[in-house]
Amino acid sequence: MKSVLIKISGETLSGPSGRFDSGAIAGVCSNIRNTLEDGVGVRLVVGGGNIVRGRDFQDCQFMATETADSVGMLSTALNAIVIRDALRSYGLKVDIVSPLQLPFDILSCDIFTVNKLSACDGIIIFCGGSGLPYFSTDTVAVIAATMTRCDVLLKATKTDGVYDMDPNEHRDAQHIPELTYNDAISRNLRVMDKTAFEIASQKKMPIYVFSVREQDCFRRALTGEIKMSVIRDT
Repeated sequence: MKSVLIKISGETLSGPSGRFDSGAIAGVCSNIRNTLEDGVGVRLVVGGGNIVRGRDFQDCQFMATETADSVGMLSTALNAIVIRDALRSYGLKVDIVSPLQLPFDILSCDIFTVNKLSACDGIIIFCGGSGLPYFSTDTVAVIAATMTRCDVLLKATKTDGVYDMDPNEHRDAQHIPELTYNDAISRNLRVMDKTAFEIASQKKMPIYVFSVREQDCFRRALTGEIKMSVIRDT
């Protein structure tokens, strides 16, 4: 594959020590570096759940939903800065783009800037969500993957794929190795939101879902060496 988009949650960067864990961050960045060594271009979207999500304010009567979502989008920018500097410590070229006007050398996420960066040999991190409320980072990941003409979207999660029920709550949950976008929507499988699945279906963007805890997970997902679920139209 020429290029992939990796979607990770903010919690991937955290650990017992708090919102950021140096070991967890190093593990993610090492896995990304290994993927680059195979000649695969990497684009990255990271959530902000280790800091705060918009929905964390749903019981706050003083804060509007739109404001809460904006706070969540800023959390993704903080994570992007941390990952950028960690990746640069490996000697990698990394740029951050965002629809929000932000400091810290974060570039504008317009189509011309993204196309210019995509033509270079470097990593692109998308942060700040869509710049608008109501959209999840999963939806942003699908859009970013489409914008940069990625071959596949890699979604690294806490579980090793998609299940018919939450495997953390149901021992008899069944792993689903392959399914279509419509399957995921109709069965209300919450690995991604409905909007993300609908855009992925329209753009024919395959989605691989696997555990971020697997060693060298990104590279091995691309080669099919780990347990995962594949979402695409058959």
